[in-house]
Amino acid sequence: MYAVIKTGGKQYRVTAGSKLKVEQLTAEVGADVVIDQVLMVADGVAVKVGTPLVQGATVKATVLSHGRGDKVLIFKHRRRKHFKKQGGHRQWFSEIFIAGIEDGAGGSSTAKAPEIVTVDDLTKVEGIGPKIAAVLVKNGITTFAALAAMQPEAITEMLKASGGRFGMAKPGTWPQQAALAAAGKWEEFEQLTKELVGGVKK
Repeated sequence: MYAVIKTGGKQYRVTAGSKLKVEQLTAEVGADVVIDQVLMVADGVAVKVGTPLVQGATVKATVLSHGRGDKVLIFKHRRRKHFKKQGGHRQWFSEIFIAGIEDGAGGSSTAKAPEIVTVDDLTKVEGIGPKIAAVLVKNGITTFAALAAMQPEAITEMLKASGGRFGMAKPGTWPQQAALAAAGKWEEFEQLTKELVGGVKK
C-alpha cells in the first residue's frame, strides 16, 4: 500500500517503512505526527483519489531528526549597472519515518519504527558544515556532548582519515562551542561564535 500526502506545500509518495525529508515540522525528535492531508491511497488493487483529500485517510509518521540541507547559492546580477550580489540559503528540513497508512475504509499498512539515535545539529558549531558534520556522525559523534568530550587533535586526525580536504579544518574551538551548546548556554554560545570566523578567533 502507498499513499500520496501533502505537507509543507509539497506532495510525496510514501509507503510504510520508508523515510523521507520534508519541510521542517514543529514536532520534537521522536514525536509521532499524523498527516491527514492524503491525496491518494492505493493498495495494489483499488486506487482511491481524493477530492482533494481521501475521506478518513491518514498517515502516521515519527520524526527522526531535524537538519539543514546543502547550501544553495543565490547570485544576483544587473547588466550594465555594476551590480552583483551573492548569498546562500540552507533550507531546514525534518526527516520522518512512515509508520503506517490508513485508507479510511479499514485498510492499513504498518511498519515498525527504527530505534532513534539522538543527533544534534552539529552545523550550529562555527566551522562545521554539512559535509564535516556527516563525517563526525559517521564516526559516532552525533551530539554536542560527544563533540565537547573530544580533543581538537583527535578531531583533526578523524577528519584527515576521512580523506578529501577536511583535514584543513581548524577544530580548536569546536569542543568549547559544543560544550556551551550541550549545556544550553545559547547566549554565551552566540557571543563566542560572533568572535569566530570558520571556527577560528578573528
